[in-house]
Amino acid sequence: MAGVTAYGLFRLFQGDWRAAFGYWRGKGPLLCGALVLQGVDISFDSFLWLLILREFGIRVDKKIAPLVFMSGYAGLLLPLQLGRFIRSELITRLRFGDLGNAVRGELVFLSLTAVAAAAVLASVTTYAVYPWATPIAPCVVIGVALFSADRLFRLLSRTPLNLPPGFWRRRRIFVIAFLAMFGWLVNGTLLYLVVYDLPGDVKLWQALFVGPANLVLGSSTGLPGGIGAVEGLLGVSLTLLHVPSNHLALAVAAFRLVTFWAWIPVGWAAFSLVNRLAARTRGAEANEERGRP
Repeated sequence: MAGVTAYGLFRLFQGDWRAAFGYWRGKGPLLCGALVLQGVDISFDSFLWLLILREFGIRVDKKIAPLVFMSGYAGLLLPLQLGRFIRSELITRLRFGDLGNAVRGELVFLSLTAVAAAAVLASVTTYAVYPWATPIAPCVVIGVALFSADRLFRLLSRTPLNLPPGFWRRRRIFVIAFLAMFGWLVNGTLLYLVVYDLPGDVKLWQALFVGPANLVLGSSTGLPGGIGAVEGLLGVSLTLLHVPSNHLALAVAAFRLVTFWAWIPVGWAAFSLVNRLAARTRGAEANEERGRP
């Protein structure tokens, strides 16, 4: 993971990263607002993550839960979303739960995040065509998705991915999926903050569609952090919205700086702290073992 992160940062600084920082020069309040908004999104995601873990009998100490959640951001550059499972390993080492349930919790969290993204895209599309039906769209999408997931996971009942019967039909799961839409709306809003004053005519509802859609498509490629795919798709989307080509690279880099690159060092700091706590836990257990007759 350290090697992948170092290589990713090397590629970042090989590019024109100064231009991305330069974009925010003179926009201090906007940059602070964007980082705070992204921080609120991450905090809310950690809250939903804890709710899902409780469904599997895992209760992470509230004092270190934010650190455990943020540790996953140290693995943002791992392919296939594998960085998420850093948290599962840490939960096991800290004795908050077993690895199997922690992994199931992460898979459910990832699934509900994907469902929420589909709900946001459906809502924005509905708003553009039939504004009065906007509140109905996410309820329909989430309901159909959870019903389909319930049928699918019945086929996996004899595999390590098995879930309790009726898991996807729980009211709490529907509510969590609905609340997870907040994060995607934040991403769309952040994109709008980046491009609203550029030449072109990008509307808020368009940014709310383009931001989540491109992040989902880019991440689904399995590329580390969606690097390359996300940037390319965002560039094409903004071109279709009449943002001049000489502004594209700068706008995309500024967006990715706030929503992606800035949080990798934060994730590594959290990961280091949690590793120390896990080492202390193991040391205390070893001392107890030695003291027993």
